[in-house]
Amino acid sequence: MPLKFDVVAEEIIGTFENPDNGSGPMWCYGSPTIVRNNDRVFAAIPETDKDAKPLCNTRRRIFCRGADGKWELVYRADKTDEREPCPLVTLPGGRLIMSVNPAVSPRPAWGDGRIPHNCRPHLLEFSVLDPKQPPSQSMPVWAKEYEFTEHSYRGVAADHHTGEILLLNVIGYDGQTWTMRDSAGQWVKQGYVGFPLRGAYPHLALRKGAAFMMAVSDVVEPNVEWRAHKRKVTGQEWDYDFRQLYFTWTPDIREHEFSPPLTVASRDETCGSIRNMDMWIAPDGAAHLVYIDRNVWHKFIRDEFFPGVPISAELKYCVIEKGKVILRRTIARSIEGMFDEGKPRPTPTDIPDSKVPLLGFGPGYAALHATADDRLILLCHAGCSDPKQPGAGGVYAMQLHPAAEDAPVKLDMKFPLGSFFTATVRNGTMPSDTIDLYGHGPEPNTIRYAQIKVTQQ
Repeated sequence: MPLKFDVVAEEIIGTFENPDNGSGPMWCYGSPTIVRNNDRVFAAIPETDKDAKPLCNTRRRIFCRGADGKWELVYRADKTDEREPCPLVTLPGGRLIMSVNPAVSPRPAWGDGRIPHNCRPHLLEFSVLDPKQPPSQSMPVWAKEYEFTEHSYRGVAADHHTGEILLLNVIGYDGQTWTMRDSAGQWVKQGYVGFPLRGAYPHLALRKGAAFMMAVSDVVEPNVEWRAHKRKVTGQEWDYDFRQLYFTWTPDIREHEFSPPLTVASRDETCGSIRNMDMWIAPDGAAHLVYIDRNVWHKFIRDEFFPGVPISAELKYCVIEKGKVILRRTIARSIEGMFDEGKPRPTPTDIPDSKVPLLGFGPGYAALHATADDRLILLCHAGCSDPKQPGAGGVYAMQLHPAAEDAPVKLDMKFPLGSFFTATVRNGTMPSDTIDLYGHGPEPNTIRYAQIKVTQQ
């Protein structure tokens, strides 16, 4: 039976100011800052201290939405000592965990006056029922002594079945060091994962001992000609690019190392862009990934190096089983010039247009949600380039797994979120027929919440 999606709440959680430190409230998009524990929803929004100098110039905050539907600030850190937002996870027994990375000592200032710091990544643990009480600390054990900084590119995941936590932190420009905490709070296993290029913004998942990781390459433009042209056009002395999507896993994190990273997708040949959006692990252990694939990132690069090539943007869905890709599907596709009058529509050859649910829709963001009966729901924000469909852009929902023939449903939102997190099972939220969204609304510097109920028609 087709699913019905009802928007039952749209609310403002809080506001923020641009910290001017290269981060923002959704910078940690691989590890969301919203979780649900029974009838309570928790969301973290950093607070910028205008009197503090970047880079570590934000303060941790947690807001709680109770059963009465009202948001309340329940935690505000004493110090301004974070650069990045702080992801949340939740565990059985009414536990709320925040991943933090506070500054402990300054390092030499950068040329622009901003101050980097040595940092100490760890966890803060709160009571769901009484989150205003001071949290306890859990200090990780790592494989060896590392020099951690404010640029952590860290990730965190929790398994609601076992109560275990997986924590990552970037090391240099190669890979991620990881450590696992068991249900008793002991840090029992550590290791390191290297990538062909620096892997950042990781999506993590733990499921009954198996561990999964998706990351995107994040390095300064490696092509000398492209880098020179970018600097000529933009005037910027640096440019970070995201063009390779990586995946690695282990069937038992206690007994086996992570597999050699699989390059799921790449746009190196055309100076494109790939952004990892979300990951879900099915009960059978298959990893379901969604990502956005743009063949050429910048028009000025296309005009100089790939003249005549239409720029395309696609939302891709991929399933990986035991380290092998077994399914790829295009969910949304927009191609430059596809609706121009009198011109033949350029069409990629990988999949017929008739199989693309959102044809002519340029994907902007996407996230996944698992229902109580283990259906996988995709939520995506997409703009429509067809002039014959004014107002068609917005947030859409559709069932991905098990595969269904139902068309995507546009959510009836007064304030569509351009980018958003879900309260995901990867962060310990139980599968549910209630979808909790956290994201940017139309107002500047505002974080909004939306709640969607999923029912069968």
